[in-house]
Amino acid sequence: MKKRAFHFEVKNLLTQFIAAFDDVVISRWNKDRSAKSNIEVRYVFAPKHRVMYDIINKAQNITLPAVAVNLTSISRDESRVFNKLAPSYIPAELDSNPRASSKFLMPVPVNLEVSMSILARYMEDVDQIISNFVPYNNPYIILSWPVPKAFGAEYEQEIRSEVLWSGELSYNTPTDTTYSDKFRITVDTTFTIKGWLFPEKKDTQGTIYKVDSNFVAVDLRNRIYNPLDRVEVVDSYETQGYGALSGYNDTVPTNYSEMVTISGRPEFTNIFYTATGANVEMRNEVPILSTVDNSFLLFGKRFTYSNNFYLSSENTNDVYGIDQFFTDYQIITSGDDNVPTISGFKLTDSNFTVANDNIVSFYFPANTLSGHGNFTLVTANEAGWATSYQATSSIIHLA
Repeated sequence: MKKRAFHFEVKNLLTQFIAAFDDVVISRWNKDRSAKSNIEVRYVFAPKHRVMYDIINKAQNITLPAVAVNLTSISRDESRVFNKLAPSYIPAELDSNPRASSKFLMPVPVNLEVSMSILARYMEDVDQIISNFVPYNNPYIILSWPVPKAFGAEYEQEIRSEVLWSGELSYNTPTDTTYSDKFRITVDTTFTIKGWLFPEKKDTQGTIYKVDSNFVAVDLRNRIYNPLDRVEVVDSYETQGYGALSGYNDTVPTNYSEMVTISGRPEFTNIFYTATGANVEMRNEVPILSTVDNSFLLFGKRFTYSNNFYLSSENTNDVYGIDQFFTDYQIITSGDDNVPTISGFKLTDSNFTVANDNIVSFYFPANTLSGHGNFTLVTANEAGWATSYQATSSIIHLA
């Protein structure tokens, strides 16, 4: 409880609430019901009793009609608590990382109880003020306000809060007065503003690197209708024991669900050796010579996500020309904790060309590579890495 989570939520909601009502203009009418003059109604954020005191105290000289608005209580709304643990994500600021997201814990849903008191000398004034807001609060209005700026959103994230009117107007008309007392009518009503109180801003930002979506096969042709519950039930293929989403078999069901993965990690699917002038697909261990120009063409996915490219081998003392590669030896990490760490020698732009998001070519002039041993080509970005071994299990052997 040492951290202070203060984002002006209550103040902003009350300011918007008063602004939504604070444009009331009433008229003075002649016998023909034509407006002779107009009067702007004052809205004051204060308890009704304080406004009454200021009216009685002639030095304050508050002009009627006036409307007093006051916050009477704040309570936690149990009906809107749906997740206490899982955080919410919003796009982060562009100048920090265009693919990052700001993260904050579930805000606390609160109900702000607001009282409103109309003070006037004439019943006609009261009627005009009431007719200004009652027709538009049937049963509520909406306040639009943004997620606090402290969470670093790329653009304003809108929150819509309901303002529920109680639906009751309580009139208080004085009955016992003297000739010196000024006649005043008071009308009281209440509103509930459904707002939120946000927790403190976390120091870190979260990035989603991988999303797994599970799809389960269902039988839409054989629906079961339950007349007692008046519910139409859709059986899954697993329940009925036939059919499959993939790997269909007429006799034995093999698979009732399928997972679709969306990931930012790069991927190699095919590797070709192109030094001979022809594209020869590489499989298993492929020997090459360091005395000739060596070229490789790789196909895959996500090569343009700020990728770096590397050579990785089983022995750091083999394969690579010491002058060019050894000084760039480094650990290849990932922002995703589920991706293991590997190592490699970072290549310069002269060794590779990214044609598009799916094609990259590598070129190593004669005598660029020295020594002997096995190596693979690696690409990596913030989400993870991929190695050419994933493409047809190919290991390049420098003889």
